[in-house]
Amino acid sequence: MTDDEPSRPESSAVFERVLDEAMGRAEIEEAVERCGSTVSRGCLRVRVLQARTAISASADAEYRAYLEAVAMGSSPSPDGEASAVRSTGRWSLRAPAVLYPGLLAVLGLLFLVPGCGLRVFGGRPYVGDGLITAGLLLCAVAVGAVVGDLIWLSVIAARRRSVCAGDAESHVTKARRAWELALLERGMVPFLLRCIEESCTGE
Repeated sequence: MTDDEPSRPESSAVFERVLDEAMGRAEIEEAVERCGSTVSRGCLRVRVLQARTAISASADAEYRAYLEAVAMGSSPSPDGEASAVRSTGRWSLRAPAVLYPGLLAVLGLLFLVPGCGLRVFGGRPYVGDGLITAGLLLCAVAVGAVVGDLIWLSVIAARRRSVCAGDAESHVTKARRAWELALLERGMVPFLLRCIEESCTGE
């Protein structure tokens, strides 16, 4: 976190939380106890806040990596595009299954039209009834197949969105934790220890 973004609300909240975590670290508490009354926790906090820019610079690389992870999580990634290509391939493999309902519907109409004609013009009603029944069954099967395909597509789409969102969130979480850890270990704790030592020695 550099000087060009010193007032990001999120970075301010993270800095305060990491400061609280650092003040509770065993090595900081032991150092404060060794110095006794010469060290004030309130003064330590003030000095840390005054040196915020310098302390934050120690974790600048991790902070930039976190910002990149957040940006990539809100935009399509090359992996996502590759997944889309693979998905297109699966669609092409499923194309025959999509065509079957259409063929069934056409066959159903081929049965229904002559069947209705025989019923209307009074020729062989039993044959007409049979054709109509067969046509209705084929149309019902076609409708069922279409409904099944729609349900399958919605389930696959929901799973894909869930997986992509989970991967993006995991990446952002790891990057954020790496930033916080670097801020704590390389910036906050060493700075506090130096302040405590200076207070003890009267420098």
